[in-house]
Amino acid sequence: MLKFTRVLSRCLTITTAAAVIVMMVHIVVHALARSVFDAPLYGTNEIVEYWYLPIVALLGIPAAQLEKEHIRVAMVIERARPATASVFTVFACVLGALVSLAFAWFGLDRAMENMAIGSTADVSDIITWPVYFLVPVVFVLLAVLYALDAYVIVRTGQPSLDLVTGRPAEHQSADSTPVDGSGL
Repeated sequence: MLKFTRVLSRCLTITTAAAVIVMMVHIVVHALARSVFDAPLYGTNEIVEYWYLPIVALLGIPAAQLEKEHIRVAMVIERARPATASVFTVFACVLGALVSLAFAWFGLDRAMENMAIGSTADVSDIITWPVYFLVPVVFVLLAVLYALDAYVIVRTGQPSLDLVTGRPAEHQSADSTPVDGSGL
């Protein structure tokens, strides 16, 4: 399972980084073509808005779940005994998986609608409907990650195990200071 999550984390990181780099190159070439040759690239704004940004934003959701970087409300978990914390965390994982599956179902419905009408970007003829299929894929993946989290918690009894490293996740609050007391 750790190998799966490591490979998944690497794939998400590489894909997101590639999308950001391609987007940056596209925007720079567009700006240079517009200012130097007075011939901007057709549809750059639409491509950025409807292709690059959704890819970057959506792939960040499961990547954050893998790295335990989502916002957590730890008041109950930190004060509870480990067994109680595990129960609450498993409940939260199950709830997160169900909500993710609901978003995936809704996203699939919208993607099918957009495919049926041949959705394009605003007034241009740049197609956008394929990107809508990323929503159900990402949220099904997120539901799987929540289920894996719940499985690991039930199996190990550790509510904050990092699925990528296999070690307890490090959580540091915004007002805490480093262990060495330097405050840096």
